[in-house]
Amino acid sequence: MTPSKNILIVDDHAMFAETLGQYLRMMFKDYAITVVTSAEKAREHASRQPVDVVLIDLEMTDCSGLTLLADFSSAMPAPACIIVSMHLQAPWIERALKAGASGYVAKDSPPTEIVNAIQSALRGKKYLSRSVAQSFAENAVRLPMGGKELHKALSDREFEIFLQLAQGKSLKAISLDLSLSAKTVSVHKHNIWKKTGIDSGAKIARYCVEHGLLAGSSQTFMAA
Repeated sequence: MTPSKNILIVDDHAMFAETLGQYLRMMFKDYAITVVTSAEKAREHASRQPVDVVLIDLEMTDCSGLTLLADFSSAMPAPACIIVSMHLQAPWIERALKAGASGYVAKDSPPTEIVNAIQSALRGKKYLSRSVAQSFAENAVRLPMGGKELHKALSDREFEIFLQLAQGKSLKAISLDLSLSAKTVSVHKHNIWKKTGIDSGAKIARYCVEHGLLAGSSQTFMAA
């Protein structure tokens, strides 16, 4: 019997991905549920057979989830893509939706939220889990009056590095986290400075806290 739909889970946290896969197999008994742990394997799988829904983690060792999302969104035909992530900051959500995501679910949401997101995506509708929607609402009142959202000028990769710099990470640490060369990270850092005018990690940290870009935005930061 041919499965009615194909769902692909892409997450390099194997335990989470396999547990989610088992749950979805119980909830969607006539669907084919496939679990892969890298963007490369996701692309290989999609090249062999059509996929109806893709669940994508934002942070993977071999590729940014936003990059993979853009790849799938530009495919013909394009599957419905749902981000499943611990990143609840509004800019991540906004970027994912602009890149073509059909939904965004927090990883710590009740599993029924993912089921709802899949069902909504298959009906052609957008879905945000409760905590994701709340993050949007909170961000609307958090932005300083007259504050410029300089981070919106950054590319998705630059934005990732921008947040890592805000956390005080070195270029070497960022290169290891994102599987990029130190030279590439340095170039991105220079482009960040050119686009935003923010020229130090301390100033980036201050900006990110003021604009609610980091979890726990009430944290203290170094004076610039």
